[in-house]
Amino acid sequence: MTHALGTAQGSDTESPRPLFPTGVTMLKALAAARWLTWLWMFGVVLVSGTRSVDAPRPGDPSGADTALRHPVVAWVCVAAVLAMAVIGTVSIRSAPQRLLRPAFALAEGALALVLSAVDGWVFDPGHVFETSQSLATQYPLIAAASLGLTFGPWVAAAYGVLVGPAEWLAVELNEFDDYTLRHWFSLFATSLFFGAAGALFGWLAALLRRVEGEIADQRARDEVGRVLHDTVLQTLALVEQRAASTDPQLAAAARDADRDLRRFLFGAASRERHTLESLVRSQVERAVAHHDVAVTVNVVDDDGGPARPGAQALAAAIGEAVTNAVKHASASRIVVFAETDDGEVFASVRDDGGGFDVDGVAPGRGISGSIHERMREVGGRAEIASTPGNGTEVQLWTR
Repeated sequence: MTHALGTAQGSDTESPRPLFPTGVTMLKALAAARWLTWLWMFGVVLVSGTRSVDAPRPGDPSGADTALRHPVVAWVCVAAVLAMAVIGTVSIRSAPQRLLRPAFALAEGALALVLSAVDGWVFDPGHVFETSQSLATQYPLIAAASLGLTFGPWVAAAYGVLVGPAEWLAVELNEFDDYTLRHWFSLFATSLFFGAAGALFGWLAALLRRVEGEIADQRARDEVGRVLHDTVLQTLALVEQRAASTDPQLAAAARDADRDLRRFLFGAASRERHTLESLVRSQVERAVAHHDVAVTVNVVDDDGGPARPGAQALAAAIGEAVTNAVKHASASRIVVFAETDDGEVFASVRDDGGGFDVDGVAPGRGISGSIHERMREVGGRAEIASTPGNGTEVQLWTR
């Protein structure tokens, strides 16, 4: 069974799933809360044990609703909470994942329900609804958190709802029968509160586990990516460049392998960050899809951070230039270069296609409309150099 923060199944010989750092921190917080709850319970039982049944409390002539009818049972409950606190502390120091085993979480939940129910039995009649000195104190909340961490929000929420009926049983055991709407609302609010608390703990644990898992996966992917970038990807780029004129099939295979490997290693993360390299490569790949043409893409992006505001338009202009070279100039070789320098982004697209007469293209039409206008809209500029039979070079600038 896979739980919210780790795997808690099988024998001790199995290797439980490692806990995430936040999960260990939450378990430590619960361990501290158990000790605080035990100290409060110890004080309540100790003070209540000094009062005799039917002896009025100071300032309250209504009766001794904090006197103990069954002190032995009360001290047994205190000892049970002490045992859970000790187990929690020892496990935190040795094997924290043991605290996520179903047996421990279910035992803690059962103990909390018992404490809530016997609270009305160990104290003198008149205790319920009249004092905040409860035997269970906040232990049901600790149990809800433990169940949420182990099983998730639904089980923890279902458990929290059961705290209300346990409190009702305590009322019955305390021989209380003068119910009013206020009393019923109090019991209903108890179920609602602990149910919501259990769901919240479970949801938060699942969220933290997923987020920290994604962070760990991304770190591992980045590490592998750095190694492959410095070895395999560099080799593929060299093969593509050397074989472009002598062995087009080998160059195409190297290019495809480079593209697939980059997509596997950096694709999702690069698109999310929208770096200059991801934008340029995406546009170039889209333009040359289903075309047998050798394309070399070199992007020098020193900071490697999010793309500058005009980079989207620049990448789109690069895509248009590559599309024009493939579809209209019958180019067999295209070189794309882009770099950032002192706040400015520069790019060039060179091809060995048939070229064209730049002066013969009407303003606002063809390559003029698709490239010049794109760059002008973002405050950039474009220069196109081409002559028939000598290929084309498109240069772009933006910030």
